Amino acid sequence: MDKWISEMAPNLEGSFYEKEAIRYIEKASVLGTEPVHDLLRIISSFNVYYGKEAIEKSNADPVPLIIKLLDENTEFLQIASQNFNDLNLSHPRDEFDTVEHATGEHYGELFSEFDEYHYFEEPYELLLRRFERNNVPVSDFKGKKALDAGCGGGRYTIALKKLGFAEVVGVDISEVGLETCRKRLVEKGIGGVLYKEGNVLELPFGDATFDFVFSNGVLHHTKDMVKGIHELLRVLKPMGQGFLYLIETPGGLYWDVIEILRCVLRKVDFSYARTVFNLLGVPGNRRFFILDHIMAPINIRSTSEQIEGILKDAGSKNIRRLTRGTDFDRIEKIYNKVPYSDIKYGVGENRYFFDKSYTNIVFLKCFEGN
Repeated sequence: MDKWISEMAPNLEGSFYEKEAIRYIEKASVLGTEPVHDLLRIISSFNVYYGKEAIEKSNADPVPLIIKLLDENTEFLQIASQNFNDLNLSHPRDEFDTVEHATGEHYGELFSEFDEYHYFEEPYELLLRRFERNNVPVSDFKGKKALDAGCGGGRYTIALKKLGFAEVVGVDISEVGLETCRKRLVEKGIGGVLYKEGNVLELPFGDATFDFVFSNGVLHHTKDMVKGIHELLRVLKPMGQGFLYLIETPGGLYWDVIEILRCVLRKVDFSYARTVFNLLGVPGNRRFFILDHIMAPINIRSTSEQIEGILKDAGSKNIRRLTRGTDFDRIEKIYNKVPYSDIKYGVGENRYFFDKSYTNIVFLKCFEGN
């Protein structure tokens, strides 16, 4: 296995489908660098992603199915690259000054394409169900101030407000995402929500500003996840509460396929991929879920032990991994013992609820005073 493949898809080595996955990745890699070759990579990724979802829904052994899917798409790339070779296409290349801005604009564009239900209603329904099934008392949120760190297009910022928080502040580095946030607020006339441009690794707030901090699938896309978690705890008030979601390892077939497609699309422009998926008729919310982790420049996966250790070092207590989710969530399918769930989903999502330790703050202040 080439070094770059092992770095981007470390869980492939030793898997039941390692040989087929590498053959597929290598075929995608040796295609040319013209736009038409990117088009074929995108179409093939579309096929593999939807094929993966069909395998997840099946009660059959997923291993022979994923092997067949990878082989079929290797063959597709072989045949199509010959037939499409003379097709002339062109597209401008994306240019960003930093990986943070590249990530921010990628997500900002994706979030701007959500329809009204998937923007305003779905996030609230998902969050409420996740909290209810894990016995998180939503009534405790009433009247408090919350931070949505890495708010993207603001879907969950509004969901937090609907859960009862008096004030919610969303922070993101993406100008496109924040433009979507503010536009949506005006559309619905929602009050008590404020958006601010900023980096989640250097939050633009003083210590102990918020009663509740929320980071939903953000810090695994940054250069320093540990610093990001420490920043969450810094701006959280003593005895305040927080929610953190970071992607998991082992993640089973679900994450293995995503890492395969990250290898396939590693040099394809975000904007070009979004355009092609739009032309293929993929709705905005589906484009988000397909291109989410596949196209993000950084995609760190962590074990539950790693996350819990970082949270503890940052000053958290009562750290609790949420073992239930919505019917859509992988962790809920594991809980319900869906056939082959261990092969399909690994350990499920790493979602955490935690408190900020008051004793650590008091100790530090006493120490500083001496």
